[in-house]
Amino acid sequence: MPAGIAWGDRRRRNAEMSDAVAIGGSGAEGKDRLMTSPPTLDPIARHYVTLAFGIERQVPGYVDAYVGPAEVREEALTGPAPSPDALLDAARALAMKLAEADIAESRVGFLTTQVEAMIATCRRLAGEDFSYTDEVRACFDITPVRTPEATFADAIATLDQLLPGEGSVSERMVAWRQQFVLRPEWVQGVIDRVLPECRRRTAAIVDLPEGDEIEVRLVRDKPWRGYNWYLGDARSRVEFNTDLPIYAHSLPDLLCHEGYPGHHLEHALKDRRLYRKRGYGEHAIQLINTPECVISEGIATRAEEAIFPGEERFQFRRERVYPAAGVTGDPAREAAIETAEQALRGVAGNAALMLHVEGEGEAAVERYLQEYGLRSAEEARHQVRFIADPLWRGYIFTYHAGYDLLGAWLDGGPPGEREARFRTLLTEQVYPSLVTHWIAEDKAGRPSEPGPLDEDPFANGQ
Repeated sequence: MPAGIAWGDRRRRNAEMSDAVAIGGSGAEGKDRLMTSPPTLDPIARHYVTLAFGIERQVPGYVDAYVGPAEVREEALTGPAPSPDALLDAARALAMKLAEADIAESRVGFLTTQVEAMIATCRRLAGEDFSYTDEVRACFDITPVRTPEATFADAIATLDQLLPGEGSVSERMVAWRQQFVLRPEWVQGVIDRVLPECRRRTAAIVDLPEGDEIEVRLVRDKPWRGYNWYLGDARSRVEFNTDLPIYAHSLPDLLCHEGYPGHHLEHALKDRRLYRKRGYGEHAIQLINTPECVISEGIATRAEEAIFPGEERFQFRRERVYPAAGVTGDPAREAAIETAEQALRGVAGNAALMLHVEGEGEAAVERYLQEYGLRSAEEARHQVRFIADPLWRGYIFTYHAGYDLLGAWLDGGPPGEREARFRTLLTEQVYPSLVTHWIAEDKAGRPSEPGPLDEDPFANGQ
């Protein structure tokens, strides 16, 4: 589930194992342990996993991670690849099974939306033609909405007043970011200072799985900025591409996004809690172009604020990050600039609609990204490459849609409930239309029922 070519802040499928040197991590006590045997899959989960690997054979990269029984994967990948029509039949058969299955209600809801997305993918493979907006809606359980340019124009006008220097707002934004670029030889030291604090703060709001571990590597010659490879048994490898700038002011956000309390923690908790403890085998596998991606990216884009609320993230940068990075910042100006930048989150989604719905050429879309996204020409080219890719073209909506959707629910309840709601997102079977229902319940003044979070708490960090 990538964050995009050159923007990447999630795992992208890659057959190569990095030969870069490991430079950090946490939970080192677990490095030498053997991964425990994964539980068997019940018939519903086995059908789901087998179907996913069948789609993978037609759409390389569809399966983002798998930590279930090896024999299920091997069986699914052995012999001739199933035809698109056969996959579509299998997907529809699974949907019928779910309608009649005697399983937990949370599983039915989660799996139904996931399988609807798989059906949409199979329909496309089988040659059916449907609109881009219908594709995004079916795959991600959200409705893609165009953000009015007036929203961006207001934010850019604010940035025009905040950014120092001369030239266009885009040029000044690029120049402003340059002051935070970390020298390569300083990156390791800053990561080693930031990551433990992210982990410590995360442990204050949710019990970490026993022996959880993140290994951080610096790599080169990759198409993404950063990537989390979930390896199973509460272990992840996070890679950062040093061919692209690593910024001191955004490094805590990137580490929260990839690690604590973002992608690593979500996958580790759901692996342990839902798959290994409850036997929900659908969480032995992670798929792209499905509703779970919206939740994962929503969690990750909200991760830093979950553990560095309010002004604390700027205080942490000033006191801990910048001294190690050789950077001097202006927290007040940073806060104002970053607040204004939030309004530009929908630019990439508009660009995708321009390309796939409105028929604009790639050059026009690149100019749009430069004008409203305040990106350099090179950054705009990379992003168009991502949204033009047949595999990832709808994924761009997961970021701002996930950010907005989860934020509306997190902020919609009593202030003292925010941490509990964030834990629910990290540990339970959640999908976008369910969160939309919870938001409606909040607005109606009725308490939402986010799931059995307190029925099965982790004991001693399990």
